[in-house]
Amino acid sequence: MKTRQPAVSLSRLYPALRAGGGLLLSAVVLSACSSAPVRFYTLGAPAVAVGAESSSTIPITDSTPVIEVERARMPDYLDSQDIMVRNGHEIERSGLGRWASRLSVGATDLITARLAQKWPNLFVTDQSQPDRPTWRLQLNISRLDVSRDGKSALNADWAIIPQDTRVSILRNRTTIVMDGNTASNANIAKVTESLLNELSDRIEASWPSTTGATPQTAMTFHRHTKG
Repeated sequence: MKTRQPAVSLSRLYPALRAGGGLLLSAVVLSACSSAPVRFYTLGAPAVAVGAESSSTIPITDSTPVIEVERARMPDYLDSQDIMVRNGHEIERSGLGRWASRLSVGATDLITARLAQKWPNLFVTDQSQPDRPTWRLQLNISRLDVSRDGKSALNADWAIIPQDTRVSILRNRTTIVMDGNTASNANIAKVTESLLNELSDRIEASWPSTTGATPQTAMTFHRHTKG
């Protein structure tokens, strides 16, 4: 004849359950505390300050030419704070690295700062102005691929829109290809910055004369840079 086992009281189980739950919660907390912190990256290291190379104050008058840089447009999957790297047909997102701002904002800030450094006699800004600027820059970055294999590429086109509606809009496009180490988030940030610095150089090279001369002929670049 089988002996019936006495029923286990739930009140006796609760302490054990609470103890087990406490141990599980402690393990989760300890795991979270021991995990590596998320690191945030900027474009421009050290940080680029507009006019940083000048020790004097430069007044902005009504005669100062103004360049207004609009926020860069780029594909939706790139325009976030996630640091992305291409691995063949796959886009990998970094688990511990983030951009300090959306990539389109960071790219616009960097290009604006670089152009301001190149033209200290002009007022280059990415902020809307109360009056129509002398020139307006519209920039589309249709491709910005930093790849695991070390080969990275940027495709972009831009329009330089003059204040004078009788003057033609100047349009350009470019392809930039670079080789560089992409083994870490810091390396990815460095390669991304290098691509955008090269883009800034090409935008400058395509700009109409800042003294009112005839705009330069539109140029298309296909340069491969070994980094």
